[in-house]
Amino acid sequence: MKILHVMQSRYSLPPLKYGGTERVVWYLAQEQQKMGHEVRYLWGNVPNLPDNAIRTEKHKPVESYIDDWADIVHFHRPYDGPLHKPYVCTEHGNADKPKSYSQNCIFLSRSHANNHGATCFVYNGLDWKDYGEANISSPKNYFHFLGKTKAPLKNLAGTVQISRQAGVDLHVLGGNRFNIRKLPYFYPSPSIKFHGMVGGEKKMSVLRHSKGLIFPVTWHEPFGLAITESLYFGAPVIATPFGSLPEIISIPEIGCLSDSYSTLTDAVVNVDRYSRQMCHDMAVEKFSSYPMAVGYQQCYEKVLAGETLNASRPETQGGLLTPLAMRA
Repeated sequence: MKILHVMQSRYSLPPLKYGGTERVVWYLAQEQQKMGHEVRYLWGNVPNLPDNAIRTEKHKPVESYIDDWADIVHFHRPYDGPLHKPYVCTEHGNADKPKSYSQNCIFLSRSHANNHGATCFVYNGLDWKDYGEANISSPKNYFHFLGKTKAPLKNLAGTVQISRQAGVDLHVLGGNRFNIRKLPYFYPSPSIKFHGMVGGEKKMSVLRHSKGLIFPVTWHEPFGLAITESLYFGAPVIATPFGSLPEIISIPEIGCLSDSYSTLTDAVVNVDRYSRQMCHDMAVEKFSSYPMAVGYQQCYEKVLAGETLNASRPETQGGLLTPLAMRA
């Protein structure tokens, strides 16, 4: 099969540090090549790209770059044609306003699909060989937060509240100690260490030695790579039960889900009740790049056979960026 991935990203490919969606696309394409498929990319006009990628300009319609080479085109954003080739698209985010999608739109989790009036979804996967060895038996004495600290719905403030109430050290990946713009904050406490927007081995080292992920997001999380990356390193997930979380933290041995700050604080204090080995095993077995590639191939085959991925056009009334409430 000849597969064309379309994503007009501002990050190079493969992404060196940042770009969660870009990493998913890269690992998906790499896995597809291992399965014997031919892969090409339509990407943004960025410095570093593989030989099988074409740079695109945003002022030029992306359709004008698509020739007859591909058997199927995979857009990594909502797309609704018309196009002269069979296609699917993946919605990687949440709709804030009413929106309608192509019947061949794929979402990232069952809850993500349901929130957009759809049924078709494929879980994100990562190639764990790039992540190195997990540290199952000897974590250091700190927890971590992984996400954009400036994004209110990721709830850094709630994470800090939980870590303080539990009396634990916190390492923050995804921002700096103070911010004066979108979400002003300043956390001078020496028990909170900020690593900035780190990636690569620096990020892996923090995750590898952490006792757990504190993740009290206040939105319908579409999937959450921070969750599966943490699980891979044996870190239990202490989080809210919103969006995809109950699908990923599907057994009690790998974490705690609650909309109560006191319950999440208790889970942090008693983190040793969870199994680091089971966390790691769940990530490897369910959220690697191979099952993701198999899931997408099933979608491709349906479309190429003339079927649609959803029984009707997915539609949502939006509102999926409205903060969800938590209890004390």
